[in-house]
Amino acid sequence: MSTVKSDTSHHCDNLEGSIKEAVEADKDIRETVRCITLKALSEGKLDLNEITQIAGRVVKGAGLGAHGRNSQDKLVKAVAGLDDALCSAAEASKLAVEEASSHANTFSKQDLQRTLNDLSELEVMFLDTLKDVAKVANEAVSGTLNDLARHGRVSGTEVGQKVTEISTLLNQQFSERLSDTVTAGVDSAAKITSNLAYAAAGFLDAFAQKMDEKSASNSSQNKSK
Repeated sequence: MSTVKSDTSHHCDNLEGSIKEAVEADKDIRETVRCITLKALSEGKLDLNEITQIAGRVVKGAGLGAHGRNSQDKLVKAVAGLDDALCSAAEASKLAVEEASSHANTFSKQDLQRTLNDLSELEVMFLDTLKDVAKVANEAVSGTLNDLARHGRVSGTEVGQKVTEISTLLNQQFSERLSDTVTAGVDSAAKITSNLAYAAAGFLDAFAQKMDEKSASNSSQNKSK
């Protein structure tokens, strides 16, 4: 699993454009946005800061592409695609924790709790991103994004539900097994957190590749009909 990742900011502009084009094309928007977002997330360190940057670009691109007929429906589908991708990011973080926990001498309850705390921020970040982009979008896009954010705060989101499930599962699996030992020093704690973020991005890259293979298979099947 490679840990050499390109800087997220390097391709943020391309990401925004790719999302805009996908929404304008109005074909399998939710799945296409999910795939594009997964690829972007897998190319960086999967920590909250980079996820936030990417989510912002995705929502901005979706807003720019959501015009013409069914513009509101297009935007709703694109945001759902982002929600799906964030669920996959949470799942990748779970796999990274499971892998790290096999090295019990270097992974403690403290490290698990840090990861769970970061995961718990995903839904808040997602909804805040919708609100932030709404502030600078045109009236139609702004109204839809604010409605989606309000609905998400009241009814919850897919990523919020996924994080709750994962947090419960990880606590059940590892809270008793892991040592209470506090990681020695801030640098060591940061290194463990960074390693987890890179490992999670690696798992997400595998998810993205499987989705590419599935998409290529479906495409070839459709052409043969």
